[in-house]
Amino acid sequence: MMTHSDDTFNLNSIDDFEISALPQNAGLARDRVKTVAMRAGVSADILDEVIVAFGEAVTNAILYGSSGPKASVRVRCYLEPDGKMFTVEVSDRGRGFDPDHVRQAQSDDALGGRGLRLMRALTDRLLLYYDNGGMNVRLSKSISRE
Repeated sequence: MMTHSDDTFNLNSIDDFEISALPQNAGLARDRVKTVAMRAGVSADILDEVIVAFGEAVTNAILYGSSGPKASVRVRCYLEPDGKMFTVEVSDRGRGFDPDHVRQAQSDDALGGRGLRLMRALTDRLLLYYDNGGMNVRLSKSISRE
């Protein structure tokens, strides 16, 4: 399992919030990240990819990385200093997991097991790391296709 220190990234925080680990809060978090991404300049043709990948990360944090509805999930949005890469990070306080040993869907018809595959396919950079506080999923995407 990867460990990582935030000080190796040179990112400018543009939003930071927490939600209660309730399934209905995933939609609220997606709406907020969508608004932040649009304000950061993420192009319309990229926006859906960012939101789908983020939706997978926040849903997994709520369902698997939280001890219950009183737990919280932290969401941070960043823009790299050159303004060309939007990053959203989801952090929970769960035990973490080894991404190399996560169940993968055996077929496109299977329920579950697609989250990491989708996140990898829809982002330019995916970083999964555990720190002593819990699991962190960092998703980065260029703000335009140029």
